[in-house]
Amino acid sequence: MLAIRGLKKVYRDEGDEGTTALDGLSFDIEKGEFVAIMGPSGSGKSTLLHILGFLDRPTGGEYVFNGKKMDELSDEDLARVRNREMGFVFQDFNLLGHATVAENVELPLLYSTDIEPADRRTLVERAVKAVGLEEKMRVEAGNLSGGQKQRVAIARALVMDPSVVFADEPTGNLDSKSGGAVMEILRELNKEGHTVILVTHETYTAEFANRILHIKDGLLEKDEKVLKQRETFFK
Repeated sequence: MLAIRGLKKVYRDEGDEGTTALDGLSFDIEKGEFVAIMGPSGSGKSTLLHILGFLDRPTGGEYVFNGKKMDELSDEDLARVRNREMGFVFQDFNLLGHATVAENVELPLLYSTDIEPADRRTLVERAVKAVGLEEKMRVEAGNLSGGQKQRVAIARALVMDPSVVFADEPTGNLDSKSGGAVMEILRELNKEGHTVILVTHETYTAEFANRILHIKDGLLEKDEKVLKQRETFFK
């Protein structure tokens, strides 16, 4: 599903030699995997996630997503693939506080002109039900708890039925109970067939995945299969 070969990313300011964030990563991710990307601060894991999610372009190497070579796609093509085939969950939720749960979840659908309003309502209701927030549909997002906000963010990521869900430190702003609920939702989504790619610095969160990629100084330090997934967030 995702093929990475010699991926590099260098950030350059005018007049300097540049800072290397990724230094030649190579790996594959198959459809239906649950993969965690771990590494210390500054290791390049968030940069990698942004490239995998078509939010940034590499400065070298090759990235193929579902048969599409990133370097052959225009910015418009990237945006179209991002909207239709990818879902995103961020640490800080990225919700509109004065919009309702339903309005926040509906946002990705508004960029798809071929989806009728009646179909949008059905898709929103299905996504919100998947995260257990049916009773909050008309509540403004700003009035929700942190855990509920992250569940809304997951529903928004699901509403287009993407082939892959990217989660960037999704439990970073949550207490252990709320974080556990979020990780259980991501695991259930994976069991239902969604590919999940998670960035985290927390070992106990990463152990919900089937596989952990350890990144250090822009390099793949270890590709580890998880022999026994964490049963709950609290063990």
